[in-house]
Amino acid sequence: MKKWVLIPLILLLICLGGAGAWYYYPQYKINKMKAANSVENDDSNHKASSKDSYINHLKKAKSHNLHHLALGDSVIQGRGSSKGGFVKEANQQLMKLTGKKIILDNEGISGATSKDLLTFVQSPKMRERLHEADLITINIGGNDLVKLALKEGVIQALQDYQQVKSSYEENLTAIFQYIRKENPNAILVYDELYNAIDSEESFYPATKKLLNDWNLIAYEVTDQYRPSVVIPSSEALTTDDRKDWIYDSIHPNETGHKRIAAKMVRALQSPYKKE
Repeated sequence: MKKWVLIPLILLLICLGGAGAWYYYPQYKINKMKAANSVENDDSNHKASSKDSYINHLKKAKSHNLHHLALGDSVIQGRGSSKGGFVKEANQQLMKLTGKKIILDNEGISGATSKDLLTFVQSPKMRERLHEADLITINIGGNDLVKLALKEGVIQALQDYQQVKSSYEENLTAIFQYIRKENPNAILVYDELYNAIDSEESFYPATKKLLNDWNLIAYEVTDQYRPSVVIPSSEALTTDDRKDWIYDSIHPNETGHKRIAAKMVRALQSPYKKE
């Protein structure tokens, strides 16, 4: 994705902008949700947390073979990696930790939006795969933002912003709702969006605000469909060392994918929760 693609969004956020609660609330809420679900901040002791973790839940499954379904866009697909991306890397680590053979079915589609993914998961060919899955990893939403950025003119982008944001929330909710209807027990893993813009760029704070808006939606939706966790990818792919993990203008390279995989495994070490 070229930098010029983001210009309408940057100007849009400046128009919507301001500081204070409007800017900081999404990150504040995300941080609270992270703290509530982390291994370190669980009320139980570390030994109990480890015993009752998502990884241990997979380890105790009766079947020797487990199914891992990956859904979403080019990040799920593994763009920037020659080894299958973060999903495959995490899958290999999870096999070692659980002692199970975990069969990976990567259905990542480059350029997919949340609307595309909703249509895809509801297709007849996906029903059996959803039923079989023990673990479902999802990355979606980035291309919704790109399509907004490609709108002609700031005024049109301003008019469309809330609609695109609402559509993303509706689509993501429908995706999780449909998956959970077809499979009540699979562990759902959502990979949050990260900021690929250099922190030295003048419009970096605006992109950070925009991504926080999108990620807050993802955290809130994911939490409604437990058992589920969110991968805090923005902690792994920071702008401070962007050059170490970036592949092109937006996708992570091999190092970046390995960092996301490590965060995914860590997230699955948090206490297993199902409502």
